[in-house]
Amino acid sequence: MRYVREDSGPWYRQPWPWLLMIPPVTAVFVGMALLRAATWEPDGLVVADYYQEGRAINEVLERERFAASLGLAGEVRFDGRHFILQMEGTPLPGAPLTLRLLHPTRANKDAELTLIHDEARNVWQASVSDLPDARWHLHLEPQDRSWRLRGRLEPGERIARVAAQG
Repeated sequence: MRYVREDSGPWYRQPWPWLLMIPPVTAVFVGMALLRAATWEPDGLVVADYYQEGRAINEVLERERFAASLGLAGEVRFDGRHFILQMEGTPLPGAPLTLRLLHPTRANKDAELTLIHDEARNVWQASVSDLPDARWHLHLEPQDRSWRLRGRLEPGERIARVAAQG
């Protein structure tokens, strides 16, 4: 005759129900974490009107070719609070320039600075209050947007070269 042992304790004192509950409970928590990560910030890489963006590429390339034909290039220095631009070539002396700082993935972190010409030192400069340490794409152009130079400021670096890349 076989003897079968009966457990007389309540179910929550047994290890098997708890071991069987681990995968579904883990899946619920991971799913909630993924849902929060997906909805926390909008995706900065998606362009709403991709057709217009595609058509604008030719215009941007023309502006960069024009900058190259003028022999424009420059060096941007960042000391933590100020951007200082030393230009090669001759853009309009005294005219303010626009420096756009583009974050690679988060459009809400982008910034636009107006660089003012300092005639005594022949540089353009602007102040910035807070700039997180990240890889920044730099776009430099005059107020009339007739030409454009591009560069990249890597994390931890303080000097970036801007030039025509078209």
